[in-house]
Amino acid sequence: MQLAESKRHFSLPFHVVKRLDTPKNIYWAIKVSGFFVALLLAGILCTLFRPGTFGTFYGQMFLGCFDPNDSEVLIELLETVGILLLVAFALAPAFKMRFWNIGGEGQILVGCLVTAGISKFMIGQNDTLTIIICLVAALAAGIIWAVIPAIFKAFFGTNETLFTLMMNYIAIGLIAYFINLWVPSGSQVFPLLRNASLPSIGGFDLLFNIIVVVVVVALMVVYLKKTKHGYELSVVGESVNTARYVGINVKKVIIRTMVLSGAICGLVGFLLVAGHHHTLSTTLADGRGFTGVLIAWLGGFNPGQMILYAFLVGIFQCGSRHAASTIGMNSTDFSAIITGIFFLVVIATEFFVNYRVKLKGKEEVIKTKINEPLTVPSYSAEPLPTEDDDPSEVEKIEEPVKEKKTAKKATKKPQKSAKSTKAAPKKTAKKTSKEAK
Repeated sequence: MQLAESKRHFSLPFHVVKRLDTPKNIYWAIKVSGFFVALLLAGILCTLFRPGTFGTFYGQMFLGCFDPNDSEVLIELLETVGILLLVAFALAPAFKMRFWNIGGEGQILVGCLVTAGISKFMIGQNDTLTIIICLVAALAAGIIWAVIPAIFKAFFGTNETLFTLMMNYIAIGLIAYFINLWVPSGSQVFPLLRNASLPSIGGFDLLFNIIVVVVVVALMVVYLKKTKHGYELSVVGESVNTARYVGINVKKVIIRTMVLSGAICGLVGFLLVAGHHHTLSTTLADGRGFTGVLIAWLGGFNPGQMILYAFLVGIFQCGSRHAASTIGMNSTDFSAIITGIFFLVVIATEFFVNYRVKLKGKEEVIKTKINEPLTVPSYSAEPLPTEDDDPSEVEKIEEPVKEKKTAKKATKKPQKSAKSTKAAPKKTAKKTSKEAK
């Protein structure tokens, strides 16, 4: 019984308070501390897998992103960041409109599929013409893949989250089917496509992708901040009823925004095939569609913060991949684990951004004693008389009551007499008026 009572009276020495407005210095201090915590956890995890590699991990991670002796490393980092940023900017307009587009992965894959297919069947043709056709086809494929759930959402109110998610699996299935169709040997390895390769700039094959990303991101920032369409999608995101009240066509805004998202995702698929991998596989998107969702959400759909988070994710991916290959671990799997730790820690910091843990002071701690009985305040009152009491004492108690009753009657009698005196003159006045008549 005492154990149950002690559990009931248990009180934590702190309580959680919601922040009404988080100052910017506290916000950035929490975010930066989260970044270093993620780095620390990554080093500890690497040490668990390969003991004695704590310091080596950080050194190799730095060289995997900023090797002063190899400029190709920095170009690869920028290209990784650019592709992630492009996906985030493709999904941000839809999320800002509260259309939960989880189908970025599928929209990228159909862009890859169309680019690889056209490139395969246009071998021997003009490379410039092939690149142009592949680009247009990839944009169209991404738009179609994004507009289908948009139409169902706008006109039938379907759940866009499940719809776009299922479209991802359809895209994966289509790629697997066409690889089996185009590679009859059964090796499942799609041949390298060189006739639709983007040109290299300054000896760097990935620099063209970076330039395209910079141009598209700049245009998207202008679109979201300075255009009427960007304002309309933000109004629809705030309140659909308000948007309808001010005359915004909500269905049109949904379809138009998804056309834009699908086009950019199709462009990403084109860049992955024509500018980077030059092949086709079901894992070519490599989860970039879902990573872009996290980057857009963590950045609050703010262009500056989205760019920052894309750089941080790129550093973790490229750095951990290089460190794992140097130490002797599977670079792909280890990089995915480290990136997952980064996202987990950064998402956890959102709690401290929105809430504050406050320790209780001495005056706030309620001290309760388990075995102490509750005390009820007592009020002194004289006992009522009984039949056994002395009759004289009973008369003493009853006399004040009788005096109060007589006082009330006395106050009522003058009121009646006053009323009678007021009524008497009226009667005499009536009699005199009758006699005069």
